[in-house]
Amino acid sequence: MSEVTVMAKAGLAGLDLLEQKITKAAALIERLQREKNEMAEANKELKEKIDSLYITNEKLAKELETLKTSKDSTKDFDKTREEIKNKIEEMLVKFDGLEV
Repeated sequence: MSEVTVMAKAGLAGLDLLEQKITKAAALIERLQREKNEMAEANKELKEKIDSLYITNEKLAKELETLKTSKDSTKDFDKTREEIKNKIEEMLVKFDGLEV
């Protein structure tokens, strides 16, 4: 075999090796792009869930505040009722004490 033929074969082998490396690199880039897109979609879904949880949390906080206010009002009402009851009982005792 001539020296030119050996060099040509070596050159072709080098080109084949380069082609294989480029093909592998292209496949790797495609896989990484797919993974990046999947991650972006997963992040979008998680962000939507987090936003939904914040909204739910705000609604629950408002509802809790409403319940606390309602409970306080009920306590005030019960206290007022008790005071009225006590005053009526006092008046009845005084009324019973009168000789009419």
